[in-house]
This record gives sequence, C-alpha cells and structure tokens, in this order.
Amino acid sequence: MKNSYWNVDILIAIFSLLLLSIILGSIFEKLGYPSVIGEILAGVILGPSILHFVLPDDVTAALSEISLFFLVLLIGVEATTNTMLMNIKKGSILTMSSFVIPLLAIILALRLIYGSINSGEIIMAVSIAVPSISIISVMLNRLNLLKIEAGNVILASVIITDVIAFITTSAIINFRQIYLEIGALLVFIILIWVLDLNLRKHSEYVLAFFEKLRANARSEKLVFGAIILSGLIISALFELIGITYVLGAFFAGIVISDVVIGDELLGIITRTLGRINDSFFIPLFFSIAGLTFIFPSYHELAIMTVIVAISVLLGGSLDYLIGRRLMKPFTGRGTMGILGGRGAVGIIIATISLSSGIINDQEYSAAIFATIIISIIFASFVKKSDSPEFAEEDKKDGNIALRME
Repeated sequence: MKNSYWNVDILIAIFSLLLLSIILGSIFEKLGYPSVIGEILAGVILGPSILHFVLPDDVTAALSEISLFFLVLLIGVEATTNTMLMNIKKGSILTMSSFVIPLLAIILALRLIYGSINSGEIIMAVSIAVPSISIISVMLNRLNLLKIEAGNVILASVIITDVIAFITTSAIINFRQIYLEIGALLVFIILIWVLDLNLRKHSEYVLAFFEKLRANARSEKLVFGAIILSGLIISALFELIGITYVLGAFFAGIVISDVVIGDELLGIITRTLGRINDSFFIPLFFSIAGLTFIFPSYHELAIMTVIVAISVLLGGSLDYLIGRRLMKPFTGRGTMGILGGRGAVGIIIATISLSSGIINDQEYSAAIFATIIISIIFASFVKKSDSPEFAEEDKKDGNIALRME
C-alpha cells in the first residue's frame, strides 16, 4: 500500500510518525507538559501542513480507528464503577464546574455573539471543554494522588464528565434517533450496573473461577482475548443502534475490575494494554490526528478563542474555588491544573465527528489547536508540591503554610 505525494510506503509512514511522535512526546513530558502535545505536533510537521511527507488516506484512517478502539478500551478499564460510585457526590460537583457550566456558558456566549449556533460548533465546544481521563489519570498517578480522597474525587468527576461528553456527541451525530439512543443507552447502563453489582456480590466465586483459569499457562492470553472480544462485540452492538462504537469500547472496559478478575490479573492486563498503547497506539493515533490539521480560518479561530477563554477563565476559576473548599488538604491550584488536562477524549470526539461529517477540517483543526493551548496553560499550575509525599516532607519542615492557599 502506497501513500501519495512522495509515494512513501505505509510502513515507512508509520515508522516516521511513531519515531517523531515518541521523541516530541518525551520532550514535552520532560518539560512538564502532556506528551500528547508533541504527538500531535509530529503529525502536523510530517503532514500536509508543513512537510507533506505523510498524507492522510484510507490506511491511516483505518489505523486511527484501531488505535482509537484500544485507547478507549483502556480508558474504560481505568474508569472503574467503584471509583465513580464512592465519590459521586463531590465528583458531580467537579463535573459541573469543570465541564457542564463552562460548556453551557460557551453555547450561550456563541449564540449571543453570532445569533445562532450549529451542531459543529457545539461539538467544537464539547471537544475543547472536556477534561480527558487518560491525561488526568497519568497526572494523578505521577503525583501519587490516588492515595488520597481528593485524587479519587477528581478521577470520579472525569469519569462522569467523559460519559456525558460521549453521550452528547453520540446524540448530536444521530440526532434523529436521539430518543432511541438515549433509551438504549440507559438500558445498557442499567445492565452494566446490575452486572457489576452481581459480580461484586458473588466476587468470591468469580475470583475463584479466574484463579483456576490462572493455573492454565495460557490464562492471561484467554482473559486478554476475552476483553478485546467483549469490547468489539459491545462496540458493534452500539453501532447497530446508532451510537458511536467508542461508547461501547468504553463501557466494555468499565466492566473489567479487580472484583471480576482479581488485582494481580487486572494489573497484568492494565499494564499490557498500557504498554501497547503508550508505545504504539497512543502516539500513532495522535500523530495521525495531527496529519489532518490545517490552519483554521479567522471564523474558526474566533470561535475557538471564545471557547478557550471561557474554559480557562470560568472553568479554571470554578475548579480553583471548589478545590479550595472541598479538596483539602489538596490545593485549589492543583485541582484547577489537573482538571485542565485536555487530550484523548476531546480529540476522540473531534475525530469521530469529523468522520461523521458533523464538523469540517477547519473546526477539527481549531479543536486540536485549542487542546494544545489549554494543555500548556493548565499544565503550568500542576507542581510537585501537590504530591502527598511532598506535603508530608513540607509539613515536617514547618513550611506547610507557605504552600497552602
């Protein structure tokens, strides 16, 4: 299979995208920014915007779809129902401050400025305003914040936020079938909840089954294969009822938990998926996303500016205030910085909306551009001092008052 322009072989194209995205991603990560920025820029540099070395085509689109499936499946595995249910009250408050209120304000502002707002602009707002669980979970792990309640509340809020964002996107893509979609989705969520409840109720029997399975030398292969197959089946069911397969992969991942397969096996599966994603699917997906980037027109840039300004100023301020009030001993600044994490979920929403014809190349590019801007802005607020270990050391030194707001 050949790529156009310089007739670059697809294997060389993949190699080039992976190499540059991993290098640039590592550089940005060392500078304290999400690696997704460098991975997107790799595609922008190699793509039609600058070098014309690799151009988007049917093959890169197919690779992007495969990468997207594994990326969302892992996001689902990390988004456990237990985390969400245990922290649903405070998590819902953060969801309102970090996403729902800023999104409504954005829609209102665009309507007041331009007199109307179309579905493409709503999708732009959703994809730019939505915090990303994959980026935020990395930051929480890096700062060891999942050891304290505040970290788990933030994670719960992002799970709720991303589910709302995926459902909103799915409804906009197939608005004519919105009642069927919402009904089917509610039924599926109830079934997921009932299944999860029963698995937890009979956890000792479920775990015993997987313990026996682990005695088999090929147990990990069987479990890993079952997870992927279940994700594909549920994704296909979602597509049949008109809902994006992304939600199917997400919910398939949610069902997998330590109660179902045990801590050890879950750790193995999560690490395996994580390593495959980190080294291949994630850099490939984001670099391919960058290939489609073109410099937005003045109109899209103006809309993007409004969305970014409200997301940063209103969303950031609300997160700061709620962080100070509800997240002690964690800081308002840290809450704001972490919930400002943008990346996978927003670009996933923009990608599926572009392929569905809801947004055009200009709107898609504006969404990517905004993701980079917001990630850079908020990343500067996340400090090592937000780590609980640092807090303990700081307290011992008698300097805790200098760090807290």
